[in-house]
Amino acid sequence: MQKRFIFHNDGVTLIENILAIAIIAIGLFSVMSVVTIVTKGNTHSKRVTTATTMAQDKMEYFNKVDYSDVLGTSTVTTDYYLVAVVQNDTPSANTKTITVNVYWDPADATSSHKVELQTILAEE
Repeated sequence: MQKRFIFHNDGVTLIENILAIAIIAIGLFSVMSVVTIVTKGNTHSKRVTTATTMAQDKMEYFNKVDYSDVLGTSTVTTDYYLVAVVQNDTPSANTKTITVNVYWDPADATSSHKVELQTILAEE
C-alpha cells in the first residue's frame, strides 16, 4: 500500500513574507533616492533660471539708458550677487563691453555657481 502525503497550502510562510517585504523596501528606497536627485536638479534649475533672468534684466536696463549712463554696478540680494562690469573703449573706440555675472550658493564672487552674460554697446 502506498502512502499519500497531503500538502496544505493554506497560507504564506514566514520566509515568503520576509522576501516580499525586502523586495518592496528595495523598490521604495530606489524611488526615494530618485526623488531626492530630481528635487536637487529642480532646485538647481530654478536658481539658474532666476540668475539668468536677473542678468537679462540688467542687460535690458543698460540697453534702455543713455550710453553715458552705462556704469558698472553690483547688487546683493538674500540669495544672489549680481556684478556688472563695464569696460570703456573695448574692443574699439566709442564702445563699451558689459559683462554681467550673477552668483549664488553662496551669494558672493567666490561661488562656483554663476551665470555670465556679455555684450558690446556702441555709441550712436
